[in-house]
Amino acid sequence: MKDFFNYRYVLEHTRLPWIDYARGICIILVCYRHSFEGLINANFPTANYPVLELVNSSLVTFRMALFFIISGSFVARTLAKKSLLDFANDRFKIILYPMLVWGALQITLQLIFKNYTNAQRQPVDYLYLLVMPRKIEQFWYLNTLFMVGIFYAFLKTFLRFKLWQLMVTAILLYSLGAFFYSSNANMNYELLAFSFIPDLLHFFIFFFIGDAISSFIDNKDKIKYLSSLKLFVPIFILFLITHYYYTIVNLQNDKGYYVEFYMPISFLIIALSGCMLTIQLSFILQRFQVLKFLRVIGYHSLYIYLIHVMITGSLRIILSKVLHISNVPFILSVCVLSGILIPILLYNFLVRNGMWWWFSLKKPVDEIQYHSKLAVRR
Repeated sequence: MKDFFNYRYVLEHTRLPWIDYARGICIILVCYRHSFEGLINANFPTANYPVLELVNSSLVTFRMALFFIISGSFVARTLAKKSLLDFANDRFKIILYPMLVWGALQITLQLIFKNYTNAQRQPVDYLYLLVMPRKIEQFWYLNTLFMVGIFYAFLKTFLRFKLWQLMVTAILLYSLGAFFYSSNANMNYELLAFSFIPDLLHFFIFFFIGDAISSFIDNKDKIKYLSSLKLFVPIFILFLITHYYYTIVNLQNDKGYYVEFYMPISFLIIALSGCMLTIQLSFILQRFQVLKFLRVIGYHSLYIYLIHVMITGSLRIILSKVLHISNVPFILSVCVLSGILIPILLYNFLVRNGMWWWFSLKKPVDEIQYHSKLAVRR
């Protein structure tokens, strides 16, 4: 079973374990968030479980921001080896292509089972994957990640922006995004054409931060600082203070995204405190080589992200409509656990049977060869 979960491959072949640790933590939080929101939208009595609601509302600040930071941390070394065109081609193969494949599949299932799902789909929603991605649940992130990466690489290579110019650009874009959100907070911006643009403005700065700190976090001499338990304590205290403030202000204004929409500077500090804590925790886990299952989850984070909403939505329907189970903690636990494990199993099954094209147009040669050798040894 360990081998089926790519356990050996992850531990032996991933170059930067802390990145898989960080991705693992973030994708678990993403799966929790989407599972809990699915219960809310299906009118389950989630208000009866304030602790679960608190986790859902307070730990949303840094998950996606950290995904952008991690992606940005690779851009410099990638562009040192590839042209802008090759970079864009690779991004299409590994980000936009699987978004289109699994997004189309999710929309199709929602159309077929429209009487049971929370989403009300129309055939035009296939087009929305590209032009109005916020309408298609989790797929907005992959659309935005692709757009941010291409735009950043264009500035960095074609226009030859220096780091300080990229920083100024990131601040300006974040400010424009903040102005848009605060001016249109009561508008459903998901319905806007090209709704990925506000997200591009908002998340570009985190991609830049990833690029800016990449030389520091890749420096082996700095690992002792990044994995320091003494440094962890003040960062953890900062995290508690900022996220307590975030939760209280949102509750006072009865809006889950009030701080993000109306207090952009505060939100940036709060989100970065969560990113700092997660990065340092990941380096500590790497240092002591514990909780290695998080590395396996993090390695598969993209595939989990693509599939988990279909899994959690289907299980919620089966548990509630077929088995007539209404216990929120039980359904939530089953959905989160299955939303993580089933995509990992499915990915490994498809790749080992030559169907890697479900997830990418770029064949995972190293991984296929590794499993072929493993099978021969057996």
